[in-house]
Amino acid sequence: MAGEPENIARDGARRNGVGFEWVFAGAILMLGALALGRAAIDGFLPQPFYFHVDNTGMDLYSIAFWANNPGAYTRWKSIYPPLSFLFMRLISVHECYSTSPIIGRSCDWRPLAALITLFTVNIWLVFFSFKKMNIKASMPRTVAVCVGLPMLYTLERGNLLLPCFTCFVLAFGDLLRWRVSRWLAMALAINFKPYLAFSVLAFLGRRAWGGLLVCAVLFSAIYGFTYLKEGMGSPVEVISDELQYAGLRSVRFFSDVYFATSYWPLIRLLRASPPGLALAPHVVAEAISLGLEILIRLYQVGFFACCAVAILRPAAIDVRRFGAMVACISLMAFTTGSAGYVEIFLFFLLFYEPWRGTTRIVMLTSAYLLCLPFDWMLLPVVHDHAVSYLSGRMVTTTFGLSVGQVVRPGVLMIIQFCLIAINFQDLLRPGAGSRDYPPNPFWFSTSSWVGKPIDGADYRRVL
Repeated sequence: MAGEPENIARDGARRNGVGFEWVFAGAILMLGALALGRAAIDGFLPQPFYFHVDNTGMDLYSIAFWANNPGAYTRWKSIYPPLSFLFMRLISVHECYSTSPIIGRSCDWRPLAALITLFTVNIWLVFFSFKKMNIKASMPRTVAVCVGLPMLYTLERGNLLLPCFTCFVLAFGDLLRWRVSRWLAMALAINFKPYLAFSVLAFLGRRAWGGLLVCAVLFSAIYGFTYLKEGMGSPVEVISDELQYAGLRSVRFFSDVYFATSYWPLIRLLRASPPGLALAPHVVAEAISLGLEILIRLYQVGFFACCAVAILRPAAIDVRRFGAMVACISLMAFTTGSAGYVEIFLFFLLFYEPWRGTTRIVMLTSAYLLCLPFDWMLLPVVHDHAVSYLSGRMVTTTFGLSVGQVVRPGVLMIIQFCLIAINFQDLLRPGAGSRDYPPNPFWFSTSSWVGKPIDGADYRRVL
């Protein structure tokens, strides 16, 4: 009886939380509709969507072109395994890509139809994944993940992140009951986007050696099959292209900062102060960049400290929560390129958290804010006259430095600090890591991967 008022208060807080989440979901839908309305009037999507309005969908059709022509790794210098090219070759019309990706986009409707189908399928997969865990705010969270800015940006670019996200949801959601099927989905996701290898680090912390071995075998089998099928994309070629890409010093200051997930592009911009992009006097710019770098080092120290404790208490690790922390640190390590759409992996993991406690509420609110498809321009940079793919007519566009480009990495940093705090809370909770592990760190157990049905508790949600 003494606990009844406390339970009533907790239920009331959760109901209020669902109400707040519906407000955010409504804002996401309203701003998305506003962006579409602007596109209908102006002929192109406004900032924060991609600033080359004639380039819509070209992430998709560029891969389709090289999937149907030789030279993906020798001339185009692709940094992805051959699964992407096999996938695109299967869903594209070969005859449309004899000259250029632009011609292919005008000729071939099948890749775009496939991506829109996957976009729709992902909405259902995400919703039922949340619903199966009895998350009361399943619908607004599905709206945030599947109709928020990162996903809409992905759809506008036609990025193969969509089939990759399908695999990721099946791996980390609760729709598949067999462990091997989850490891297979994870292996497919990593074959689409190798940087998703971060997703296995949480299982590494839990010492799920059997499962990791199965994932590695499946990844290698898929890679080997697609390599033999495509006849290109050997590990040597991919690693060589990766090293070459990493070694290039980007001078595309505006495109790097446009939809960045870390402050590194902004730091480079402040220190270089290129003509037309100087944001502050040199002394002020240096002070700001130094302060941002100190903040980055602080959350990196916090992350590695958390990992050190996790090594000592592996049983206390919550796989989704720890995986979200690793995903966030990976996002904030991007130094070049507009990587904002990769946030959808982080948000899918984050939205398993309950609306409870100040830290979680701040974290979830931050995630909703990052899903708002809206931005406010501060300094016009790019002025262009081009034929918009969406409207098919000549348009005049202006894109520039904006509030979002300065604020988004900071909001991600808040999420990272919150995740570090919550993971520390899991790891340091008395009795949370009481499961006994053999002293040998290479202890192997088949119980983590054999064909034994599992449920959501397998991910050990310590709530």
